[in-house]
Amino acid sequence: MAEQGHFEIEDHRAQQDTGAGIRQITLLLTRHHDPFSNYICWASRSEYSHASLSIDPEENEFYSFNRKGFVVEYPKDRKRKCESMSIRISVSEEVYGRLQKEIEHFLEKRKSYHYALLGAFCCSIHIPVKFKNGYFCSQFVAEILERAGVAALKKKKSELYLPNHLIDGLEYHFPVCRSVIQPA
Repeated sequence: MAEQGHFEIEDHRAQQDTGAGIRQITLLLTRHHDPFSNYICWASRSEYSHASLSIDPEENEFYSFNRKGFVVEYPKDRKRKCESMSIRISVSEEVYGRLQKEIEHFLEKRKSYHYALLGAFCCSIHIPVKFKNGYFCSQFVAEILERAGVAALKKKKSELYLPNHLIDGLEYHFPVCRSVIQPA
């Protein structure tokens, strides 16, 4: 991730001790410039068009959905940098373990999952649509965070979450630190 233009916005809960038994996870919100991403940003009045989740302390691997289905992303390897925001959340070992199990499940069954483009479009016009084994990026992140006990959904349905809703549309149960990263 780019270092230039980096600044942090800390949530008041981020002041808690992050000693033993605490792990960090990261949400990455990014802005891409393809036509559908431009539509998502326009419809949501937001800067971000994609969301992914990392449980890797080095933040090398992120998990998400895109048009290829369930994917493992490596943002540090991208040649073209884009606008992004990282949301770092300190979680207990127990919650971290639940996240690991959720991600392992998706990795094991990755061929049975698909990208829900229609779901993302319906979300942009505030219509919740749930597909069997179908997710769009921010729906996946919101749902997995809720199931693992990281956050409660304010909107009640994960299929109503666009990337920008992950900033303030969840009731996080753990300390949160947000960082905006501008491309170099």
